[in-house]
Amino acid sequence: MKNRKLSRLAGLICVICGFSVFSVVNLSQVEANNVALSNAVLKNPAGGKITVEFKLAQENPFGNVTFDSIAFSDYVWVFVKFSTTNGSDGSWKHATLSAGGGVAPTADNLGAFIKSSLAGPAGATFNVLWNYQADGVAAIDANTLVKICSIEMVEIPTGAFYYDVAGIGLNTPAHYGAGVEMLVDDATKHIGNAGWPNGYTGFYLAKYEISQQQYVDFLNCITATDAASRYDGTLLNTYGYTISYSATAPYGVRYGSQTPNRGCNMLSWDDTKAYLSWAALRPMTEMEFEKAARGTQKAGTNKRTYPWGNTAPSTNTGSVDGGTHTLYYANYNNTAGAKPILVGWYLSQGYAPSATEATGASPYGIADLAGNVWEHLINCDWTTVPTNGNGTITPPASWPGAATGKGLRGGGWGNTATYLRVSDRDSAGWTGTGRSGSVGFRPARTK
Repeated sequence: MKNRKLSRLAGLICVICGFSVFSVVNLSQVEANNVALSNAVLKNPAGGKITVEFKLAQENPFGNVTFDSIAFSDYVWVFVKFSTTNGSDGSWKHATLSAGGGVAPTADNLGAFIKSSLAGPAGATFNVLWNYQADGVAAIDANTLVKICSIEMVEIPTGAFYYDVAGIGLNTPAHYGAGVEMLVDDATKHIGNAGWPNGYTGFYLAKYEISQQQYVDFLNCITATDAASRYDGTLLNTYGYTISYSATAPYGVRYGSQTPNRGCNMLSWDDTKAYLSWAALRPMTEMEFEKAARGTQKAGTNKRTYPWGNTAPSTNTGSVDGGTHTLYYANYNNTAGAKPILVGWYLSQGYAPSATEATGASPYGIADLAGNVWEHLINCDWTTVPTNGNGTITPPASWPGAATGKGLRGGGWGNTATYLRVSDRDSAGWTGTGRSGSVGFRPARTK
């Protein structure tokens, strides 16, 4: 596919509205590919349900594109949080959606996918139906508020792909193929239980790594006590981490970031799980990582070394995001300004078609799968099928703890090109429990 220029970068975007006064307050100025939510209203309550209407706009959507003759597209994951006590501390809960709205919810009713091209740069009005009665709300009144949240994702299509190309993946922790290059050409080729997401079957993956503003919006929506455990102020201004906390600010705006579009580091596995479950998403698996980074087999020829192809990334440096960083392909090589940079920065540069590899994007337009921050994920030691999150910060039991079963892929800003290779598994078994300046994550979801 031909990469599009991104005029702005990624964040969790929310708008908030009340039932009686239909004013809109933008909780985040961060935008993903100029995704913008506005004009949110609640209307037409009937039978324990109410319409949540909003305007969604997005510049540069993929539309209908193909790789290896298989179509795919980008989407906006939309979910709703609500409060019945005017947004007080601890009152925000995840809304149950219902069929009958303009946009059909997912099977678990925890959110909905809107195809990006349906919105377009001019924007369009959409609505979902909130089943407030199912959430234990007796009636909608002036104290009822909703937050509409969105995350930009790409639908990775079903199809065969090469895993562990050239056999460079370590055989520990355990993984499918035992260290030998394999073609994953059906849904059963994995070492987990039936249905374990091995990448062959289609799934959704975030276009960008989680940004600092996305994490800020999460902290400002959970209880003050829970937020305190998901944040460490002693890390402020370390390796580009600028998320701060103000004890004197009111609940809901206590956390902020000076660099909202920067990839969020300093995120532990427990932080990752809390965010993903809250957003009704899940961690990706390492086999899904390879599929998203490499794409399908393309008549047996696609065994690319890096997400962008086989060309080794350039070591040329320049001024990027307030520091000195590599200018093309990926943020890596422990440069003088070593830290994460703005998510999707390489994709946003709009290089000429002859240099599309330099954007660093995968065949599906996924940015930064190599470099910037290492990404938390589930490895093949974990054989339980990971379900999607439940809308709370308590993750499903089907996700591993910070021990065997979780690890990292993709390399980070401090690594050489060796660790940027799609099949490299040097840290696939990483069991660290703490926060690191080189580690973040991106969301996934089972279709």
